[in-house]
Amino acid sequence: MIYTNMSNTYTKMSEEQIYQILRNAIFHADLPPGTQLIESSLAEAFGVSRTPIRAVLQRLKYDSLVEIVPHRGAFVYCPTPEESEQIFFVRQILEPEAAALAATHATPEHLRIMEEMLKKEKECYEKNEPHKALPFIEQFHMTIIEASRNPYLVECLHRIISLTHIILTFYDVSHTHSCDVYEEHEALYKAICARDADRAKQLTHLHIPSIVRDIDFTKKFNRSLSIHEIIKKYTT
Repeated sequence: MIYTNMSNTYTKMSEEQIYQILRNAIFHADLPPGTQLIESSLAEAFGVSRTPIRAVLQRLKYDSLVEIVPHRGAFVYCPTPEESEQIFFVRQILEPEAAALAATHATPEHLRIMEEMLKKEKECYEKNEPHKALPFIEQFHMTIIEASRNPYLVECLHRIISLTHIILTFYDVSHTHSCDVYEEHEALYKAICARDADRAKQLTHLHIPSIVRDIDFTKKFNRSLSIHEIIKKYTT
């Protein structure tokens, strides 16, 4: 549950700012699964009415980051083990096709972004901070998907990638295979640069299981940060 300090209300923020702060807090596990997001507490802390808070919670629900339970309220959501298996099943089917299309349609800008994300991912591993690599990995995969130039595939996989990112944020704890994952990303990038659609498809198909093997659904979470701690962390 998020608590607020009555004497410590922050300057009024826009709906977009509130959305980004809460989204980042969820993605960094500062608001772990099951945390209740209380409209009145959020409104007071952010210095706004409940109307923009409701809009933000609906956006987070659309992102599959929040579950709104009738007569109970909004809670941070994470897929169950069974749901996670189904999500990765869909990703295993669709993403290899997107990678093959990306090998054909990727622009120089797509390739530049992929290369940049790879570089940042590698830096995280070199600093022994593998948990910080997840946003770069997500952007790497999303860039490949966007490079497919298939809007229906992009729309579907955008949600799937977001969900798998949530799962990995909360439950990927071993990081034992970080170097292997990076090498797989690098090989996939090279295949796309070489316009080798068959190899890009094959590498992606083999890559998904390497993502799944580090998931541990028995992981325990630290306490949720207070909303004021979250605002301070994500606005400074």
